[in-house]
Amino acid sequence: MALSSSPKSNSSASKAPKPTYRRASSAGQARPSAKSGAAKPSLKPSKKPFSKKPTASAKQRGTAKAAGSSRPVATPKRAGASKVSPQVQASKPKRPVASKPAQASKLKQPATPKAGRSPLQAGGSTVSQKSTLRAAQVPHKVAKRRRSIKIPGFLKPIASVFSAVGRAIASVFSRIPLPHVSRGLVFGLLGGSLLAILAAFVIANSPIFAATDIQLKGSAHVEQETVSALAEVPDGTTLLNVNESAILESLKASPWVAGVDIQREWPHTLVITPVEHKVQAIAYITADEIAWGISEDGTWIAPLSLAIAVDADGNEVALNDDGSAPEGATQLSPSDAALRLAQEAGALILTDVPSDVNPKSGETVNYEVVLAGLAYAKGFSPEFVAQIKSLSVSSVESIAANLTSGVEVSLGEPENIVEKERVVTKLLEEREGVTYINVREPGAYTFRAAPQ
Repeated sequence: MALSSSPKSNSSASKAPKPTYRRASSAGQARPSAKSGAAKPSLKPSKKPFSKKPTASAKQRGTAKAAGSSRPVATPKRAGASKVSPQVQASKPKRPVASKPAQASKLKQPATPKAGRSPLQAGGSTVSQKSTLRAAQVPHKVAKRRRSIKIPGFLKPIASVFSAVGRAIASVFSRIPLPHVSRGLVFGLLGGSLLAILAAFVIANSPIFAATDIQLKGSAHVEQETVSALAEVPDGTTLLNVNESAILESLKASPWVAGVDIQREWPHTLVITPVEHKVQAIAYITADEIAWGISEDGTWIAPLSLAIAVDADGNEVALNDDGSAPEGATQLSPSDAALRLAQEAGALILTDVPSDVNPKSGETVNYEVVLAGLAYAKGFSPEFVAQIKSLSVSSVESIAANLTSGVEVSLGEPENIVEKERVVTKLLEEREGVTYINVREPGAYTFRAAPQ
């Protein structure tokens, strides 16, 4: 029969409640059930949700003492032994043993307890109900790890240096106090910028700087009348809104025009001058007695006028209206006129051009012999070009230069151009009476010299 303490002793705060226990008749005796008439515990069950209590360990199965009492408290040793009454458990609650959180990938849903069994007995688990609920709420999917950037070993010192520099810069900027910018200031700046743009647009199109005086000038190969006929300056143009690209496109109708120079003389004068292509070489076609200018970008420019007359001193003079030379002047032959034009332009004249070459203005040069001569014209220095009277380009393999000194230089294909010029220049400085030099192979050149 179970022993119970009186209500007075239980309500007193000075005395600890006496434990109530039941002796077991034998180790294997079964626990009396409610139907067998066993006495029920005197304490009423708590209305709080049931919490799982941890089982006593082997060290806790010894003699226990109640708080404020010297009497030992008997604890059950095995499943068949009598258990401590709820009074003793209420007098000295024990903290549940915290279980280690399980891995998120190894968590399983808690098993549903069977009917008639408490959650503590279901499955024989000793984990508290609160821990079970928390474990059930942990998601089963593990978040993917971020991919880390692998730096090669030879770049690690450089990466560490950049990292240190970045940290130093960040620390410096973190100490600089940044001014607080209000919204009103931002909107004010934006509004001011819009007003400035609007004011500039109004002034640029206002008649304050209207181009009322437009001066058109010519160039060496583009006459002023041609510029006046080609240049299109629309009405309402001011010195601030001049459309230079449109004027250039209109002037490019002349093959000599490569650009345009526009000068503004405030408040109303606009000066427009065409910029011509630079002549890199002049191809003289002997069969047609015509010379074509070739630009530095390898484009046929236009045919050149070879009607040139010079006076007794070699100065050029204007021809008569019928194309004849004035009295006392001499008209040059087409080849000499082409040579004179090449010297004035600082270009290299190409002679013996094959008759099948058919140039067209604005087209790219695609004839092999002409391209070879153009390569020499670009590769030689201006000082050496000035010493060349003409460059014969009858074929690529037999290109030869005729110098103003009368020396013939066999050049061959346009290779090692700088080295060929160096050999020829050095040989002419060291030897006198040289009449012929072969530098097709600069490292094995040959030459002939007149007997002294």
